[in-house]
Amino acid sequence: MKPAQILASLSQLDHQKRPVTLVAIVFFSLVCLSLGGMQGWSVYKARKVQLQAATLSAANITQALGDHVGHGLDLADGILSDLVERMHLQAELSDTESLTRYLAERTRRAPLLQALALYDAKGALVPGLANPGSANPDATEIVREHLAHHGAMADDALFIGAPARAPGNGAWILPLSRRLTLRDGSFGGMAMATIRIASLRDFPGQVDIGARGNMLVALESGPMVLSRPQNDLDVGKDMRANPAFVLWRQQKGEPGDAILSVGAAAQGGDIMYSYRRVAGYPLMVALSRPTDDVLASWWDSAYLSTAGVSLLLLIQLWLGIRLYGQIALRDRLEKDRRSLQKLLVKKSRSLRRQAFKDALTGIANRRQFDVRLNWEFNRALDEGAPLALVMLDVDHFKKYNDRYGHPAGDECLKAVAGCVSGGRRRSDDMAARLGGEEFAILLPNTGLRGAIAVAEAIRKRVATHQMTHVAGSSHCVTVSCGVHALVPVEGMTAAELVDAADRALYLAKTSGRNRIRAEGTIPPAGGKRLSLVVNK
Repeated sequence: MKPAQILASLSQLDHQKRPVTLVAIVFFSLVCLSLGGMQGWSVYKARKVQLQAATLSAANITQALGDHVGHGLDLADGILSDLVERMHLQAELSDTESLTRYLAERTRRAPLLQALALYDAKGALVPGLANPGSANPDATEIVREHLAHHGAMADDALFIGAPARAPGNGAWILPLSRRLTLRDGSFGGMAMATIRIASLRDFPGQVDIGARGNMLVALESGPMVLSRPQNDLDVGKDMRANPAFVLWRQQKGEPGDAILSVGAAAQGGDIMYSYRRVAGYPLMVALSRPTDDVLASWWDSAYLSTAGVSLLLLIQLWLGIRLYGQIALRDRLEKDRRSLQKLLVKKSRSLRRQAFKDALTGIANRRQFDVRLNWEFNRALDEGAPLALVMLDVDHFKKYNDRYGHPAGDECLKAVAGCVSGGRRRSDDMAARLGGEEFAILLPNTGLRGAIAVAEAIRKRVATHQMTHVAGSSHCVTVSCGVHALVPVEGMTAAELVDAADRALYLAKTSGRNRIRAEGTIPPAGGKRLSLVVNK
């Protein structure tokens, strides 16, 4: 491959070379972003799943607690309904003995009940119709409240009052009552049962709601019935400002799925609330848990997985930096190699030019002349074209050197070389210094007459240069020229052309110098060969 082609190829590689460093940076960036994105998505998805599972669990707990409270109320209400029915079958409270036994038996078989009694329309305890744990026969605030409610209401629906302290032991109780209607439709009193609130706490005590979780049961009117953690001071407290109670009211008391909302900041951030109505009764059940407790296991898993991914990203980053350094080093070495290769090609081209040019005169040297001569000879042989050669020599050059010195002789040769090079009329012609004071002009596609014209022009140019030289008859530097032209045929060699031109030059020098001698053949139009001898 020629030096010019090598340089063009290297330049093309520089322009077409892919930015490997940029590709590596983009690749590692995408890998790191992908790992970080997948980790973030998995952590977010795990959090969402954890919250959904906790929401479902809270909904199940509130449903179970509501069912538990509802079963206790069903039991107490069933006893009251049965008692009211039995009263209707009695003759105006005349048969009290059987009712007394009934009350005692039902209270004994239902530990949930703290007391069971009948009151007349004035609030007086019906004699003999109360179990031993009943309240004081005198009318209490609870009894008056229930009598006032049933007196105002014509139906016999169950009425649940606010929690209160039981007489005697001071335990919290939940009063329930039903209206007694006489045969004439008038108000005849009420049947009342009181439930031990402590017995309703058995179920909540078995449920794990976390260290900061809270459960409560409250009446629709607001008073709390029970709570967990257990605090007797909170029983009866108005819960209408509680977030769960507010959400429940906003949902119009409809039971449903758990709802996640933002809790008060004082409670440590987000709070999860789940609430629903106790089926068939004017009570609501609610559960609240801080999301930090719900997500505790998620946080542990998120920290661990994030730490692992972070470590992997750090390793990836370290490897990427190392790879970037290696790629940058390789690119730098590759760039230096190409630069050195370009420099070597340029040096090679310069040396090649120097190898084919004469150092003193700047025209082609003998080596380039020989290469070009063989190439042009073969081309003329293939095409059947003429090829001419002019050889010239500076007359009495040795004497010139001896008289004026070698530096002046070098300047003389340079001047002659300028005349020789300037005598060429076409770009295909080549002027060369064969050695010493001898020069040659190779003229492709030129016959003998053309070659003689070129030689004559050069001879005149040198003569008119007026370089003083006493050895010649004109007392200036002159040249002698030998010209030869031929049409190569099979069997000929390029040396024959050189030898013929050299013989002609010898004849020019021996016949007086400053002249042209030519011997050659030019095929005429008629096919005959023309011999020409020229003396100038």
